[in-house]
Amino acid sequence: FKFMDKILVEVSVGELLDKISILDIKKDKIKNKENLEYIQKEYTILKLEYDNKVKSDNKLSLLYNSLKEINSRLWVIEDEKRLCEKNEDFGENFIKLSRDIHFLNDERARIKLEINNHTGSKIKEIKEYTKY
Repeated sequence: FKFMDKILVEVSVGELLDKISILDIKKDKIKNKENLEYIQKEYTILKLEYDNKVKSDNKLSLLYNSLKEINSRLWVIEDEKRLCEKNEDFGENFIKLSRDIHFLNDERARIKLEINNHTGSKIKEIKEYTKY
């Protein structure tokens, strides 16, 4: 099949850092060498774009580390939920894990917005959910 040309899309700084943090986690977690090559290529492309376009500082580094920590926790929770699914165990633990996902995603959205505000990003993902 024919390879597509690359698609260039403007994203917020928060979204870019979120994607980089997930790729950073994948570099540690994924074992398949072929998949790792794709992950490394994408990581290199996005990291280079970040380095060339965004002026980093201590606050941005701390916010990135918070994003990476949340995404690492989400990775573990998703694995645990899949294990529950495999075992058809939808009890207390499954419910807790499911709830933890949306709490963490809310925190993740808050951090991404803080990154966007801090960097003056033109694009900001605005979230609005039912209050809980």
